[in-house]
Amino acid sequence: MAFRKFTLAVVVLGAACASSPPPQPHQMGTISTLSAASTENYERCPHNVPREVCAVCNPALVPKFKAAGDWCPEHDVPESQCWKCHPDLNFDPLPARPVNADIVELSHAGEDVPSLEAHAVKGKVTLFDFYAVWCGPCRTLDKYVFQLLGRRSDVVLRKLNMVSWETPLAERYLRGVESLPFVIVYGKDGKRVRTVVGLNTRALDRAITDGGGL
Repeated sequence: MAFRKFTLAVVVLGAACASSPPPQPHQMGTISTLSAASTENYERCPHNVPREVCAVCNPALVPKFKAAGDWCPEHDVPESQCWKCHPDLNFDPLPARPVNADIVELSHAGEDVPSLEAHAVKGKVTLFDFYAVWCGPCRTLDKYVFQLLGRRSDVVLRKLNMVSWETPLAERYLRGVESLPFVIVYGKDGKRVRTVVGLNTRALDRAITDGGGL
């Protein structure tokens, strides 16, 4: 599970699960996708980063990271490659989204979504997936759910990037929630079934079934 933490915001998909805040407060950059490996069997360089994207091994990549705001000014490396700030970085490739799957991003950067009911799809089970880009288990759940959506048309996915525990989205829906991923399941009747906390695919399957999923 990716446990509750307090960091500055990150805004695009990247790496790191439950990344701990640095020992001393400092300005942080954005964790981006630029450090994600292109394949699962990637080679790590001496800096424990995928060799193909390591900014130390490949200084020509530095301008690209800085342009994306993905730079740790204190340690002079990409934020998405800074082990000192984020001791549990994850460089695994992002799972591919299935073609024709019904996936909508409701909140891109922690902005508030006043009502989930308004986005529940009648006649289908709707999964409201609250995640963060630094959450490794969230990416694992994505892989499972994407595979599920690839073979089923009665389940839809609505993703909400909470970014950090201090955003308006997190303030509304994640008070008292201690870990990610966090999924709220709505049944085919448009009513809330239950929540699933953490990487628990069995509980998610049960909630989908209880929501009217085949």
